[in-house]
Amino acid sequence: MNIHQFVQLLHTALPPETAMKGDRLGLQVQSGRTEITSVLVTLEVTDDVLSEAQNNGIDCIVTFHPLIFSPMISLQENDRVGRLCSGLIRSNIALVAAHTNFDAFPKGTSAILAEELGLKIERVLVPDKSIAGSGMGVIARSPAPVSIPELVANVSKICGSPVRYSTGKTHDITTIAIVGGSGSSFIEDAISSGADAFITADVKYHTFHRAVGEITLIDPGHYEMERFVPRGLASLIEQILPREENVRISVSGTVTNPVQYFCS
Repeated sequence: MNIHQFVQLLHTALPPETAMKGDRLGLQVQSGRTEITSVLVTLEVTDDVLSEAQNNGIDCIVTFHPLIFSPMISLQENDRVGRLCSGLIRSNIALVAAHTNFDAFPKGTSAILAEELGLKIERVLVPDKSIAGSGMGVIARSPAPVSIPELVANVSKICGSPVRYSTGKTHDITTIAIVGGSGSSFIEDAISSGADAFITADVKYHTFHRAVGEITLIDPGHYEMERFVPRGLASLIEQILPREENVRISVSGTVTNPVQYFCS
């Protein structure tokens, strides 16, 4: 399949205008390719993901976290981004990014986690102004009220991580706001939505203070919230690709989380 056609199909399903301002989307490294026959979907590109692609004859990687974000003035092997870009080019592997436009997708990042947690999605937290049904985050409802310890335990189980949290104004949680990944900037939206709890990642200490007595705030970790994204993104790609193109789609099996935990 022509790589530019592939990117256009992706952008039709995930309009770039729904993404956060300044995000880096689409074709990031072409590596001399005009045609692709196999796609590996990953949360982010690491040395191990590149090796996985090389070992499996992959000619295009679709990444959720863009590899190139800040302006680059050189490609050098002692820099992570430069080294990986050089490796992609040498291996003739193209790189395409779909990031916050997948966050804004109705069945994207936050919706996927809500479903994993067994919640029913009711609406978008911050709707996109131009495309109905799109937007950042979701408001979801628990089938029955749950206590804060029960909700925290479920989040920890599903996300597979330790959880940081603070308590809000009610101990019986019914409605839950979710913004997958680094979404603490949406704390005011979550509070004003009337949700009992807000699940997001990369929460700062003072943001927990802001939430106390207002909304239960739960942070299971960035990677841990987004670990389901590659599977969801791969499913979308399979749906939008014409069958006659016969492009092989696979989900990376590499754990890319750089964060390790220690408990004494």
